[in-house]
Amino acid sequence: MHITEEGKITLRDIMRTYHLSTYAVAAIAFVDTSLVYCMERGGALAKKDVEKILGRLSQVTGQNYSMETVGGYWIREKE
Repeated sequence: MHITEEGKITLRDIMRTYHLSTYAVAAIAFVDTSLVYCMERGGALAKKDVEKILGRLSQVTGQNYSMETVGGYWIREKE
């Protein structure tokens, strides 16, 4: 299932706003760098990984980032 970008920001937008590297986002979210890179490039991830990345970014930035507000990636059907 593709999460469209229509009316949504992307992970890259968040990274640019806060001057975060792929490595920094991975460290913040406690996930492997490859997952952040995959999401940044519009790849497919497990729903739990997307929620973890966006949840941690929300906590650190004070913004509300969720699957409803951030697009540009795919959710794998089978995890």
